[in-house]
Amino acid sequence: MYCLPDWLAYTQNSKSSLYLTANYSIFNAGELVKGIYILCSGKAKVMLEKETSKVDIIRLAGSGQVLGHRGFSEKMVYPISAKTLNESEIASISNEDFFKLVRENKDLAVYMMMFFADELLLSEQTFQISGMRTSREKVAYTLARVINAFGYADNTTRQIDFGISLHELATFAKISRTSFSRTLAKFIEEGILRKRIWNYYVADEAALASLAGMEIQ
Repeated sequence: MYCLPDWLAYTQNSKSSLYLTANYSIFNAGELVKGIYILCSGKAKVMLEKETSKVDIIRLAGSGQVLGHRGFSEKMVYPISAKTLNESEIASISNEDFFKLVRENKDLAVYMMMFFADELLLSEQTFQISGMRTSREKVAYTLARVINAFGYADNTTRQIDFGISLHELATFAKISRTSFSRTLAKFIEEGILRKRIWNYYVADEAALASLAGMEIQ
């Protein structure tokens, strides 16, 4: 939507379409950047490996979102890794073609500038989650990030489309799985969430957003 018609046609002809299974490595930390990726459908997680061999989930991505942009730097090496969470279709655009698009489409250049700024803010918020005072804030923030990445499984009922396991959600929130589950149960008691069988629903979106300290889009 930010490209001129001729350049949009150029991209459609030059991109590569990848059909990936679940748990497939899209790229790994330390690899050279080959291009930028767009999730046409599916879900992915972005991970940062620490010196302690621990892996932190730092971002979740859903359909229509960009992957691989963190590697664009002077070194052109990925500092993070990305894996699919389910069967996914990904469009791959080479470095050369992506830079052509940015240079020749001013609206796209402005959009990418704003996108990088928003991503930097989210990264800072993710690292700040350890400093949040309560498990309630951490769980609410994690749920907000999940919803903003994947959307609702059902917009009418506001069913949460988790996409990853409770263990991974707890890792993202930087608390134990027991604390995460206990906090979910507390949110149900308070009317912030509802649960039916194994599915969770947002009953009070404003309260959840307030606890998370961010908008739910």
